[in-house]
Amino acid sequence: MAEKRKSKDKDASAKKSKAPKSSKKLNDGTSKDLSVQPASTHSSIPYPAAINSSSFIESTTKLTVTLAAIHSRDFWAGVYETLNGMLLHFVPQVRGVVLSYSKVKLLGDSALLFNDSPYAQLEISAKLLLWRPVSGMSLEGTINVQSPDHIGMLLWDTFNASIPASFIPKDKYEWRPFSDEEIAARAVPVSNNNNASDDEQDEAEAEAEASTMQIDAYGVPSGFGENKFGSGEWVHKGTSQSIGADGGLEFVVVDVIRANEVLSVTGALR
Repeated sequence: MAEKRKSKDKDASAKKSKAPKSSKKLNDGTSKDLSVQPASTHSSIPYPAAINSSSFIESTTKLTVTLAAIHSRDFWAGVYETLNGMLLHFVPQVRGVVLSYSKVKLLGDSALLFNDSPYAQLEISAKLLLWRPVSGMSLEGTINVQSPDHIGMLLWDTFNASIPASFIPKDKYEWRPFSDEEIAARAVPVSNNNNASDDEQDEAEAEAEASTMQIDAYGVPSGFGENKFGSGEWVHKGTSQSIGADGGLEFVVVDVIRANEVLSVTGALR
């Protein structure tokens, strides 16, 4: 009985060792290996679907203006005060940042008072120019800071944008730290003359900065858009060419972040 049990165990181990390989026979008699390949260790960047439209739009919108008692004799002053307060702020009612307004019209003959509120409500319409970025849009910004963690940019010298390091393809770009000589060359010397006035020191610093700045064929300063005091920069892999060397960097919008009345953009490099 012991010998029979031993032989059964031997047969079972032989069957396990002869497990069929994952293969598929093709029409020509050859076989194709269908074994699962190990997953890539690099997670892919979640690029959104591309949107080919501008982030600036014009919209004629109906608005409700709240007027204080001081504007009871001149309601237009209250209307323009409200519209001016919307400029460069995110307004949820229009789902965008208001940049300008025009063609303001009244939609009623009088303002309305509700219950015991001292404020009157007036219906108006206005044509608004809005900044409304959407995930998937392609935008271009000017680099103002670079670090191993992210790239910071300004859009039209007004709005903030950031590209996290996780959204920078490592097969195309890499972080290159500056040497001590490069950091010293980028720094602007400060005058140590304590007897000089503030205006004289400012003028000396401006002259020193201008002397180290080169102008390209298009009249753009070479330092424009570069991280002047950073510890390094992001460069193209293989060529070591600085990204945004011409002053601008194109990216795709991944997310739009709202903080109170301010919008900022999170992007990714392609």
